[in-house]
Amino acid sequence: MRNKPENIRPTLVKDYEVNYRDLPFENVLRYYRNISTLRFINKVVHKRVLEIGCGPEPLFKIFSDYDKMTIVEPGELYYKMAIEEAREDPRIVFYNDRVESLLEFLQEDNFDIIIIGGFLHEVSNPDLVLATVRKIASNNTHIYSFVPNAKSFHRLLAYEMGLISSIYQMSEHDLLFQRQVVFDKDMINGLIANNGFQILDSATYFIKPFSHKQMSGLIESGVVGQKVLDGLYNMVKYMPDLGSEIYTEFRIND
Repeated sequence: MRNKPENIRPTLVKDYEVNYRDLPFENVLRYYRNISTLRFINKVVHKRVLEIGCGPEPLFKIFSDYDKMTIVEPGELYYKMAIEEAREDPRIVFYNDRVESLLEFLQEDNFDIIIIGGFLHEVSNPDLVLATVRKIASNNTHIYSFVPNAKSFHRLLAYEMGLISSIYQMSEHDLLFQRQVVFDKDMINGLIANNGFQILDSATYFIKPFSHKQMSGLIESGVVGQKVLDGLYNMVKYMPDLGSEIYTEFRIND
């Protein structure tokens, strides 16, 4: 086995990590995102886990039933936060790099699951990321990813109000993070399938009526509380395509 590479700190968008961490309403949405992620994890074998892009809340903070977890995080701030929060857990391996630079190291593991954090819409080379994941995964690996939904209720509302000319138009947050595209379900699943994967399941979650900033204001004013938020999460069964984010479960297409 080769030694893992030295700590590498790729260049990211200036202040990206701080902006993302402080994004209004993101912590609330992350709570419901984690519910969806845990539902996926708990229905498949999950002893050896690869998380690509852990962000401010790595997987080991929300579940612990694994033998080994490998975390690939290109951001220096999130990388350092994750190491500190792991408290030297010997089961966790960290890389401060991009996944496409780690192929020869990650191919040595036989991962049960791979979680691709919500960044495929933010990078200019999602095909390269998926091609790398395909080489890392085995036929038994289950893969999970999530991205914002172009057909989210709040985007459709903004369109019908005349605030945006298209539901695929970049929002202020999209521009802040220099995002590349706003996916709908067909687009993200087409991207995944075109890179040699079989889609096992895909749906949206959490009906978000308004923008992050507006939702945050409603919570701070007391207009929206936990019961309302839980109700919005459950409302997706009536509006299955209009959730705030899209998840996709997939595996190598034999």
